Amino acid sequence: RCEWCGAENGKPHPITGSRVVLTVAHVFDERPEAASLLNLAALCQRCHNRHDAPGRQQRRKARIEARLGQLLLFAEKEFLK
Repeated sequence: RCEWCGAENGKPHPITGSRVVLTVAHVFDERPEAASLLNLAALCQRCHNRHDAPGRQQRRKARIEARLGQLLLFAEKEFLK
């Protein structure tokens, strides 16, 4: 069962209706080496994705900002020619 919502592995999820596949989530520390039992939880896809969403959004924003910064550097070089 999902440790957060109780959805049963292999059965339809009570909210989404999709078949539940439990995954292991790093709850407090995302580093792969932080694998203590206090940091791991068995979660359904819905709970795992909701838990990971803020971090994914921050990483996506950082990638976009890095790309835009690189584009600005190249644009300035072209402008100075």
